Order: sequence, then structure tokens, then C-alpha cells
Amino acid sequence: MSGKIPKYFINELLSRTNIVELINKRLILKKCGKNYQTKCPFHHEKTPSFTVSHEKQFFYCFGCNAHGNAIDFLINYENLSFVESIEELSIIHGMKIPFENTKYNYLYIKKQKLYLLMKQLCNLYQENIKFTDIANKYLSHRGINKKMVDVFLIGFSSLNWNDFYKKLNVSKELEKELLIYNIISISKKGCKYDPFQGRIIFPIQDQHGRIIAFGGRSINHILPKYLNSQETDIFCKRKLIYGLYQVKKKFSKPKYLLVVEGYIDVITLTQYNINYVVSSLGTSTTVEHIQILFQNTDTVIYCYDGDNAGKDAAWRTLKKALPYISDEKTLKFILLPKNEDPDITIRKEGKEKFQTRIDNAIAMSKFFFKYILRNINLSSIDDKFYLSVRALPLINTISSDTIRIYLRQVLARMIGILDDNQFEKFLYEQENKRKQKPQFHIKRTPMRILIALLMQNPNLAVIAPPVKKLNQIKIKGLNIFLEILQICLDNPDINTGQLLEFYRNTKISNILKILSRWDHMIVQEEIQNMFLDLLMNIYDKILEERQEYLIAQERIKGLTINEKKEIWSINKKLSKNNKKI
Repeated sequence: MSGKIPKYFINELLSRTNIVELINKRLILKKCGKNYQTKCPFHHEKTPSFTVSHEKQFFYCFGCNAHGNAIDFLINYENLSFVESIEELSIIHGMKIPFENTKYNYLYIKKQKLYLLMKQLCNLYQENIKFTDIANKYLSHRGINKKMVDVFLIGFSSLNWNDFYKKLNVSKELEKELLIYNIISISKKGCKYDPFQGRIIFPIQDQHGRIIAFGGRSINHILPKYLNSQETDIFCKRKLIYGLYQVKKKFSKPKYLLVVEGYIDVITLTQYNINYVVSSLGTSTTVEHIQILFQNTDTVIYCYDGDNAGKDAAWRTLKKALPYISDEKTLKFILLPKNEDPDITIRKEGKEKFQTRIDNAIAMSKFFFKYILRNINLSSIDDKFYLSVRALPLINTISSDTIRIYLRQVLARMIGILDDNQFEKFLYEQENKRKQKPQFHIKRTPMRILIALLMQNPNLAVIAPPVKKLNQIKIKGLNIFLEILQICLDNPDINTGQLLEFYRNTKISNILKILSRWDHMIVQEEIQNMFLDLLMNIYDKILEERQEYLIAQERIKGLTINEKKEIWSINKKLSKNNKKI
């Protein structure tokens, strides 16, 4: 990212970020000695190997080798780009990014302007609903109360843009910006109009509560019944969960998330105190949706219509979710009566019965076999073979050994293999293909140990002897060490996470990350002595090289008085150092 975001800004951002707090808002960390631990979010494991260091502002996993600073965590955990992760941290700390690159600065300013425009338009819609009878009658008819209107910022867009324009005093400047960003349009006749005109407006908020788009529901039979904003630089449908902001405001770590299809369903269930309700904006569930849901809870419950279309939709969701299911992450399903949605069902049967549906949601394994056995005759050998061929590849996408083996054993009994060991033996070759890639190891050398000690303990820089002459010797890695040492001296309070950020996207970035979590097998009390000893060995090499040069010169043409004094001084220093050893 060189030339785009200044390093001083990233360093300041990281200095304000507590990586333990950042990760603890997303995962449940437990104190373990001076560090914190949890099960790794980047691979399936039975015992915690994911460690977070407050001192180093650095995380690492002993199981899959995932590691890095706060920026790396956001990139990997929330599937953000580097710039998006910087934006996320800058929002948390209320800082404005001073982009150096004109292109990125323009995009950043454009996004900030879009956020502002969306907020202004949301305010207009909210104001408009106050004096629009047709909108209030519709909401009253649907049973949505004033509290929900306020919680979800519900509004209304006038049928006529000119009326909207006059009543709400839209400035010429605002109208111009709305046109530039295609938030309002111009008809073939040259008339300006809002694509949502005549619709109830449901503002869509991101995880910070910023308005990023709108959904509109027709109330006068204009098709389509529901309409969403076009995607922009701040709105991507496949990455957005409606209602999640409202849930997270109440519960930082919800015990489950109930996923329904529409805006009204979310609002009505929330009004009935059915908590944890969200929606994927009426679109098909994406992998990104599933990842976001499991990042926020351990149990995701999908609610569908009980007809064939609803069951098929549930099956498509299940297939996409299988790779993300684990011993901790559970998927369940609710199938409502045919031709009913959650809004209709809860009004008909009340909160308690609907809550019972949630409590008795169909487990993933039960739904898996119930659906896949449709039209299968288990008395037919051909059907058994077809079932095995269809089910096994799906089951094998599950990362959890426990769940995967259980489902395979259930399948084995269905197709008539009663000996579990026989079935596991049959699958042995397939299982071997799941082996992880071999880990990358680097050779242990004195210079790498020295760099590792400094990367893990930047405060060692202050005890290093003067380094003026060190660059005169050719030792592999010495220049890198001197550069890191200077960074530490220039930034006295720097930590490991910040130090790594100086080398992002450089050729040595990966090896420095490895050295930052390297077990150098030196007890904490001896780290300072080992650091100084390694440095003194380098100084000795400088003296030895100079000594060899002077001896060679003496043989060729003799030495001056000053050179003789120098070689005497070098011999004395080397002798002194050898005695220490």
C-alpha cells in the first residue's frame, strides 16, 4: 500500500488499537498466562491454539499458522481488503484517512459523500412519512407500531418528486449530488424522479449504523413489490445482513440469529420480542452471508415456507453452509405452514408458539437426510449407490471430524454397511486427500535469532551498542536487522504488530511474520543477555576482518605507526572478548 496510506497514519492507528479488545468483540477470549486464547476461527480444532498477545499486539495460531496484527485479523476474519480494514479501524477511532494517492483519496472522499447523501435522504424519507396518510395507513394495517418505525428508521418516498422536493426543501446542491450518484433518476421526458417513489422505505444499515442503501415496498400495486438500491461503492448486497445492526446494538454476542426473507418479517418478529431476527434482503443466501452470520453467532436458524420452493431454498443454503459448520457452529431450519411467512404466522399463533418453533428448529443432520432421501428407494441397490454418490461429496466438505464421521456412519447404515470400521476403511483413500499442506520452516541462524528477538521485543533496541560500523561487514540479514533496529529507536513505544506493518507487501514480510512468532527457546530472563551476546559476535567479526586486512598489509608494504596502534588495540579487544566467553 506504499504511496496510498502513509505509514505514520497506520502506525498511529495501530497504536490506538487494542488487539485483545478488537478480537474479543468477535470471539470469546480467555486469559491464559500473560496472553489470551480461543479456538482458531480460521481452521477447525478441538482444543484452543489461537493466541492473542496484548504486549506484542499480535495474534498467532499454533495449529494453522495464521498470524499478524489487528489489520491482518480484520482482513482474514471479515474478508476485507487492506484499505477496507484501515477504514474499519479509522471508523472505530474516529480518524480520517489521509490518502497520499489521488485515486484512492478520490474514492475515499466519494464514499464519505455517499454516506452523507444516504443519511440526508433517509432523513427526508423519515420526515415525509410523518405527513403521508397512505403510508401510515399501510403500516397500521400491517400492525407495525411507532417504536418499530423509529428503530428501523422507516420512511416514505412521495409519488411526485416535485412535491417531495418542495415539502422537504431539497437544495439544488443536494439534488445535483443525488443525480451524480444515480440515487435519483431522469425520465425520458426529462423529469426527475426517485426510483422508490410511492414506496415504504426501509433504510439498510452497515455494522456501524451508517445508511448505505434502501429497500422499498410498493403500497399501490406498482411492480416489483420490493425494490433494493443499486449496488454502489458502499453497498454490496451479497455482503449485507438486514437487521444485524439492530440485533448487535442489544446483544453484542447473540445466542442465535434467525434468518427470514423480508424486511416486514424482521420488523414484525422484533415487535413481538422475538429477538435476533435478520434478513438477507430477500436475495438468495450467499457464502458471504453465511460467513457474516457465523462471525456473529454460533447458531444460525433459517426460516422458510414449508412448500417445495421453501425446502429447495433451504437445501441450497445448507449446501453452501456445510464447509462452515463445526462442532461450535450449528445450522438449523424452521419450515412454516405452506403459503405463510413469519409475519403471518406470528400474528396468527402468537409469540409463545412461534418461540416454540425456534426452540424445536430442525437440526442440520436431520434436514440433510430428510431432503436427500426424497424419491430414494432404500430397497433398491441402484438408489443406494446413487444416494452414496450424491451425499458423500457434500458430507466431506464439512471440516469437523466429529460431524463428518457421524453423518458418514448414518449414511453407511442407510445403504446397508453395518460395520463402521469397514466403511471408514472404504473411505480411507478419500480422507488422505484432505491432508493439510506441509508447513514452511526456515533454518535457525544467529542472525535470524537476533532479528526474531528484536521483532518480539522491540524495547531491546535501547540497549544495543552503537551501530555505526556494523554496515561495513557483509553478513546475510545484517542490513535488515539494522533497519529494524533504527525503526525501533525512532519509535520507542512500538510493538510487534506495528513493526510488522512497516514491512507489509515487502519481500521479507512473510519471514518477519514467522520470526515474530518463532519459539527461539530462550527463557525470558536470558533474552537481553542473548541479544547482547549475538550483537557482540557481530562486532567481533568486524574486528577480525579489520585485523586480517592489517596483517595482510603488513606483509605487503608494512604498517604506519597509527595502523600498528590500531592492530594492537584490536588484538586487545578480541582477547578481552574471548576471556568473557
